[in-house]
Amino acid sequence: MGIRLDSLARIVVGVFPILATAGLVVWDLWLWKAPLLKLLTHRPRIDGLWKVTLTPAAGSHIPVGGNWGPIPAYVVISQSYWSLHVRQMTAESASSSKAFFWDHTAGADAETLSFLYQNGARPEHAKRSPRHLGTCSFDIARREPTEIEGRYFTDRYTQGGMELRLVDRSKGHASYQDADTYVGNMQSDQLTS
Repeated sequence: MGIRLDSLARIVVGVFPILATAGLVVWDLWLWKAPLLKLLTHRPRIDGLWKVTLTPAAGSHIPVGGNWGPIPAYVVISQSYWSLHVRQMTAESASSSKAFFWDHTAGADAETLSFLYQNGARPEHAKRSPRHLGTCSFDIARREPTEIEGRYFTDRYTQGGMELRLVDRSKGHASYQDADTYVGNMQSDQLTS
């Protein structure tokens, strides 16, 4: 009983899942960014290091001794076609995204990236700034933006605006100090060139 396949059909049936999986991985990591292929998708490319200015809103419940801003920060975005991770770093704390979704309203010129994040302060700031959760939205109007506007809200009743400017496509920055040193070195190199 069953279907008998000749040797060529067996090879095709056996190899197809491997090739399909490899094709999906190549698409997810690289192909969707290729110049001609990116025209087939609406997905903006936002991976890389971003220099950020956070501006808390006037009604925010910032604790005594807290920073009313503007607050300098860096964001590192790791992105493939189907996944995304956002890490934001200030001199006092770091945030890491936990879930995200893209929203593209029919007929709209911009897409919105929204994500949930968890923030933890450096040990010396943890008493004043306990671990908290928040949500953030970025409005993205171009496929390869160099500037992004955003908003954030936290479960500590703080909120505000964000301005992001693309530094470059690098991602290997573990802390605010690391990213700030990297950007400072880039600027020094540009001045001496």
